[in-house]
Amino acid sequence: MTPYRTCVSVGEESPSAMRKALTAALKRSEYAEARLDYVRPDQAAELLESIPRDTLARRVVCTVRAERDGGRFPGSEDDRIELLRQVAPHRPYMMDVELDALSRVRGLAADLRRDGARAVLASWHSFEGMPDSATLRKKLLRMIPHTAHLKIACMARSFAESVRMIGLYGWLAGDAAAAESARRHHGSRRVTLISFAMGDAGRTSRILCMHLGSPYTYVSLGDAMAPGQLSLADVKLLERAQSPRRRRQAPGSARS
Repeated sequence: MTPYRTCVSVGEESPSAMRKALTAALKRSEYAEARLDYVRPDQAAELLESIPRDTLARRVVCTVRAERDGGRFPGSEDDRIELLRQVAPHRPYMMDVELDALSRVRGLAADLRRDGARAVLASWHSFEGMPDSATLRKKLLRMIPHTAHLKIACMARSFAESVRMIGLYGWLAGDAAAAESARRHHGSRRVTLISFAMGDAGRTSRILCMHLGSPYTYVSLGDAMAPGQLSLADVKLLERAQSPRRRRQAPGSARS
């Protein structure tokens, strides 16, 4: 059975509350996402310095999400990029950076990796609706030159739209242009994809994505932090329901 690996999205308004929530999340989940756009920019360093270095390097995804992408960062785009540059030397496991920022700031992904980030996750979100398949594929092709780690999530209003998102796994695995771009920019390194649909219609895709190659799915400890996001408890319940169990012997059956 495919293991259900999770990343708990954590957003609190103070470093102490964020640290407490991250600690609780990492006791039950493989990864946690520190939503640094929830704390004041001048508090990010305090928070990251309070997390054990080994934990930060192996299990924490750092995100500074702009308001236009569903986040809370209050400053300008230049201020947000500067905060990302300040986060990198703390050497987090991964840094989530939107495709628009990677495209606007030349060499940003390489700079963040050089300054300490273990990996950069290029992301793109659409809260307004579901683009057509051609548009989604073009977004992924634009991401590949920046990094081998890709994330794309869009709002679905039907099961068919949700299927469109998880269909990207098969396309990425078989498309010649994507394969050539990955080879040219990343050599033998495997390109990983996190693709799922947001909203109630996308809930199933948040589970199916792990069966199709996603390294994890995003979950919450309590209230959802994104439309349609499942709770960690719900995912663990589903995982337990699918775990192999020792078959009980029928009453009266022969024993060897």
